[in-house]
Amino acid sequence: MRTSQQSMMWASGLSLAAVIVVIIAGFGGVRHALMANGVLVIGMAWAFAWATASVGHLNILSVTFTVTMIGVGIDYGTYYIGRYLEMRRRGLSCEDALLDASARVGPGILTGAITTAVAFFCAALTSFVGVAELGMIAGGGILLCCAAELLVLPAVVALVDRGPRGDRIPTPVPVHEWLAPLTRHPRFVALAAMAATMAVASGFHELDYDHNLLNLQAEGLESVAVEKKLLAECDQSVWYALSIADSREELLARKEQLTKLATVERVDEIASLLPVDEELKRPLIERIRGRLAGLPERPPEIPIDQLDGLGETLAWAQGEAAKRPGGLRTAWHLERARETLRRLAPNECFQSLAAFQQQSAGDLLTRLHALSAVADPNPPKLDDLPPSLVDRFVGQNGRHLLKIYGRGDIWNFASLERFVKEVRSVDPRATGNPLQAYEASLEMKRSYEQAAIYSLVVILAVLWLDFRSITNSLLAALPLALGMAQTLGLMGLVGIDLNPANLIGIPLILGIAVDYGVHIVHDSLERPGPYRISASTANSVLVDALTTILGFGALMVASHKGLESLGRVLTIGVTTCTLTSLIFLPAVLALVRSGRAADDEADDAQAIDADADAHPSDDAAADAVTVPFGKAHIRRAA
Repeated sequence: MRTSQQSMMWASGLSLAAVIVVIIAGFGGVRHALMANGVLVIGMAWAFAWATASVGHLNILSVTFTVTMIGVGIDYGTYYIGRYLEMRRRGLSCEDALLDASARVGPGILTGAITTAVAFFCAALTSFVGVAELGMIAGGGILLCCAAELLVLPAVVALVDRGPRGDRIPTPVPVHEWLAPLTRHPRFVALAAMAATMAVASGFHELDYDHNLLNLQAEGLESVAVEKKLLAECDQSVWYALSIADSREELLARKEQLTKLATVERVDEIASLLPVDEELKRPLIERIRGRLAGLPERPPEIPIDQLDGLGETLAWAQGEAAKRPGGLRTAWHLERARETLRRLAPNECFQSLAAFQQQSAGDLLTRLHALSAVADPNPPKLDDLPPSLVDRFVGQNGRHLLKIYGRGDIWNFASLERFVKEVRSVDPRATGNPLQAYEASLEMKRSYEQAAIYSLVVILAVLWLDFRSITNSLLAALPLALGMAQTLGLMGLVGIDLNPANLIGIPLILGIAVDYGVHIVHDSLERPGPYRISASTANSVLVDALTTILGFGALMVASHKGLESLGRVLTIGVTTCTLTSLIFLPAVLALVRSGRAADDEADDAQAIDADADAHPSDDAAADAVTVPFGKAHIRRAA
């Protein structure tokens, strides 16, 4: 958790700096870039207030919302400033340019913000708390950043650009000129894009989901290193499952079942420290206590046998030891003892033997006194054990706890799943870190999938409400569909697995990247004739995408592998959707527009023929007026 917080601080600072640089380069000037970013700071302040009021804290997932606000919140100011500068270059005054920008790009900005916020709010409907809190915080933050860019930014621009300084209008990067060669061959571009998508999407079958939480941690963490060392050397994790038994008898029976499981290494409890056959042992202990009641304080003097008899006994023992397997060493020691006794004088020999016998008798008497002290016929109780030990395993209501350690690497999801299922086969109510991690991983995955489905459904509904046309709605969502197919295919090809940290990127990409198609379709509806993307839209989409890519790409410098993988997924996803929006969608719109124009001309020709049959004298006038234009041009002329 501490590593992820430190990574987010670095990523947020790097993200903000990169966004400022990209906007300055994209707009061709510093003044308007600073205004857009200054208003973004205001929107982020509102977003933090929303986070405080709605949830009140950040978790390991919702901490990423800062980078989200920087990478996505600036998009709305980018579109607004891009259209405003285009109108100023056409000669409009500051007030008129602001009104035109609000009228023309305001609806697209609002639609984009709503779709993105809806994608986050859909995550708030899931049952996993971490994902739900991220959705709630980020969804409201997106709307507040959009409100700041639509309401505060025009006021700031009006205050700055009304003076003489406002006459110096920067020239943005000519993105539309870079795309012009591609728009001349829309059919080829569309077919090439589809072929490339199909080729890249072939890597989807190689995409896996990694449940292992250890793989998300930063390199060099001591806790992770120790855990991996335990797994490598002891074949055991520090994690254990917990089972609670209502009685001591139930606990012992359950322990016997658990120790027979293939996935269980050992079971810790204290109930087995107390005897279970005290009634059988009580008579024996009482007899031992009675026989030891009259022990002397000191051992009596023990007489010493004749030296020759002792030597004969040692010789016999030496011979017997030599006959037994592995007894040669014992026989050798006995031979050395006999040699030592032979070298001693009789008095010295008697003294040594007497000292040895008295010392042995003293040791035996000490042990007998110790045995007498513990020969209590009353069985031990839990109160006789250390309180710190008892409190770990016995509750105040008399229930007993078992700690169940798994065998092998239970961080591996397959091993974890087997361990959880086997433990639950004995105790369905078992809990503990392994079971919590197992359920949390599954619940998080389900929550992300639900969030993605909810987001897609609501986004399509919002698009239809905006365009009131199924065709235009599908066209706006087309880059998103192809971009997601390319993203998942690329992840499989380059070996980037989905995991509990980066899976949130899928609904995020749905909400973020749909903006590009929305703005381009809005641009096409405003431009008659064969579609060519406008300068302001091309520039704004590219700058918008670059700020988002750099905003999320800053996560790739994080030492926390989970955040780093989230940055990679978002960067790949936004990049593919951007390329599809700027290259594939204009080509499709050009083909659709040319098809509609051909249909209109055919309809006009039929109408002219019918009119000529009815009014032969008007044929020349009809040909001169209607044929070159078509229905749309006739209506516009009228």
